Amino acid sequence: MVKTAQKTSVLPISRENKNSFPEGFFFGENGLNYLDPNSDSASPVFICSKLEITATTRDQDGNNWGRVLEFDDLDGKRKRWVMPMEMLAGRGELLHRTLLNMGLNLNTSAKAKNLLAQYIQLCKPEKKSVCVDRIGWHEGCYVLPERTIGDTKGKEILLQTAHPDSLGFKQAGTLADWQNHVSRFAVANSRLAFAISASFAAPLLEFFNVAGGGFHFRGESSKGKTISLYTAGSVWGSHERKQTWRATSNGLEETAHSHNNNILLIDELGQMESRDVGETVYMLANGQGKKRMTETKRKAWRVLFLSTGEIDLKTMMLEAGKITKAGQEVRFIDLEAVAGDLGVFDTLFKDFLCSADQAHHLERATNQYYGTAGIEFITQFIDDKTESIEFLKRTQKAFIDEVEPEKANSQVKRVLNLFSMVASAGELATAFNITGWQTGEAIQAAKKCFNSWLNNLCNVTHSQEHHQAIERVKAFIEKHGESRFTNLDAPDPMPTRDRAGFKKREDAGTVYYFLPSVFRNEVCKGLNMKTVKAALKIADLLITGSDGKDALKRVPEHKNPIRLVALSGSILE
Repeated sequence: MVKTAQKTSVLPISRENKNSFPEGFFFGENGLNYLDPNSDSASPVFICSKLEITATTRDQDGNNWGRVLEFDDLDGKRKRWVMPMEMLAGRGELLHRTLLNMGLNLNTSAKAKNLLAQYIQLCKPEKKSVCVDRIGWHEGCYVLPERTIGDTKGKEILLQTAHPDSLGFKQAGTLADWQNHVSRFAVANSRLAFAISASFAAPLLEFFNVAGGGFHFRGESSKGKTISLYTAGSVWGSHERKQTWRATSNGLEETAHSHNNNILLIDELGQMESRDVGETVYMLANGQGKKRMTETKRKAWRVLFLSTGEIDLKTMMLEAGKITKAGQEVRFIDLEAVAGDLGVFDTLFKDFLCSADQAHHLERATNQYYGTAGIEFITQFIDDKTESIEFLKRTQKAFIDEVEPEKANSQVKRVLNLFSMVASAGELATAFNITGWQTGEAIQAAKKCFNSWLNNLCNVTHSQEHHQAIERVKAFIEKHGESRFTNLDAPDPMPTRDRAGFKKREDAGTVYYFLPSVFRNEVCKGLNMKTVKAALKIADLLITGSDGKDALKRVPEHKNPIRLVALSGSILE
């Protein structure tokens, strides 16, 4: 605990702050002190090192009031924190923990803590600024933790948060350094060029009218997956940009909110609890958190995210006994990280003997040269927004026209839309002379990644729900076709334990007749039965009666024919 100062010389207060400086508080040689003006025998109380309150903040609706705190940390480095006033509520433990973490010298006695809260509360500087609670677009400007890009119309717009953090949004080296040591190695390397293009696309989601979504680089370890994240992150900052899936859903909610209108990089999907991953993917892509009693409004965001992992979403959810929904798979697009024999790389540059050397170079380079490309991209985009948006639309349409599969279903089109968005953003960055690539590089990278995704798709015409439904029915018959279906062709059929239905050789081949309750409660568990039947009907596998309802069939133990769900055995082919 810091001892109370007994003798403190008073430093002059600037004329600018004289009217707003609270009575009894003063700056001494050791920092901020308080001397009770109502006591003749009181001694000064040391509160903290010199802490200046330089502005009052509030949002555009007149809420979320705050203060701008400025001070030098213990190394003499200047710090600024735009602090929400709500942090003064209660005992203020988070306030003190945050200031200590930032390097402010604090007296931790209860009296000094209370005085610090009073000082911040009572200081009312003349300067007023507008605050926002997340990075991203605000009235045509782009707000980052330490700067705002664009015309603020004479207002200062600041990011106000209870957790002061640069989020890795830093700059090191020049744009030319980044081009020479990072982005040039993405040429003819589809995964890296795609990752960089995605980083440029992330702030533009609202101009594409896209709520959010992400791409998952899947592949075995030591193939360079994390390098793709570092490369994408270098557009905006250092390696600190990379997050991890080793978090709770609530933790990633806060992370997504703090990455609004930007790229979110999440490493190692397998580190998250399998039971939570499906809902977390929905949450990240849909851009809205849970409504909590302790919050006046729920957190919201718009992010594009890149993920890595050794397994895919479907495998993880199966581990938890769950199945993926089509909505999850089109929001969390599974991509093979391995492009060929060189892991994440398609091409090995002559500078290196092997892919490991190339990967090590990029790991070092992305932590030496970073952050300049994103700043330049947003600056040029804002300077000529109308033409930039037109460029994006033209490029996106040309990409879709070229690569869209024939008779593609709505889900394939939705995924293609995300790929086209990334391609056009990468081409715009190239047109701005930021990437250093030739025109068409981003398009070719996105095309190669899209075709890789497409090659792993079972059918581009039928929806994912329909394919999933047919696969579910097929798997049930493969597993129980011999044990749980009574064979009506047998002269003296054996008793069937836990019967699921019947099977019989008809003119068109074997037909499986499901008991309706089994079909509904077991086969269609977790799926919509109408969707399952619709999929089977489209695939010409569902056999119905002349009235269009379930087939009527006479079976043992029933005097009259009964309704059964009849399916063609050709489903097994």
